[in-house]
Amino acid sequence: MAEQNERASWLRLDNASDPAPAIRAMWEESLKRLGYVREFLKLPFGPDRLTLFQGYVNRLMRSDDCLLTGQERELVALVVSLENRCEACIITHAGALQAHGMAKRTIDVVLANWRRAELSPRERALSKFASHLTVDPDLANEDDLDGLRDAGLTEDEILETVQIVAIFNATNRLNAGLGVKVDDGAFDAFRAS
Repeated sequence: MAEQNERASWLRLDNASDPAPAIRAMWEESLKRLGYVREFLKLPFGPDRLTLFQGYVNRLMRSDDCLLTGQERELVALVVSLENRCEACIITHAGALQAHGMAKRTIDVVLANWRRAELSPRERALSKFASHLTVDPDLANEDDLDGLRDAGLTEDEILETVQIVAIFNATNRLNAGLGVKVDDGAFDAFRAS
């Protein structure tokens, strides 16, 4: 874990050093689940903002009632992050994707060019949709959902997919705009796997 006095981003604000109990709980959960505290969680967000934002991410990505598989959710998050060139998110989601069972070799191809990776028809449809909504949101139309339907996604799964694409575009913009550092722990976890 980075020293507490090292900044997590380009902001000329110190990292949160004595966080509220809810933030401390997020740090502990990150440490337990990932082995490190994510730099993003160290940013000095205003009261309750980080807990609300991260709570939504956690609800979409780690709830017992998620509709997409863990591998599908992480693939969507990774494709969004690849299209946005969000270094911190790319490394984190690539590691998480492997933890959810995708072969390292497949992940390597996804990282180089997801369009050439050996993905299932459902994974390919999710990736194509995530890329399109990220890169060309102004061109989104009802026909885009047909590709997901044709791959077997239900309407509720489509709604969940759009939420995941949207929240990780927001996360990527926060990371890019603030220059959030790539976690050393994320690199270590990805390389070790």
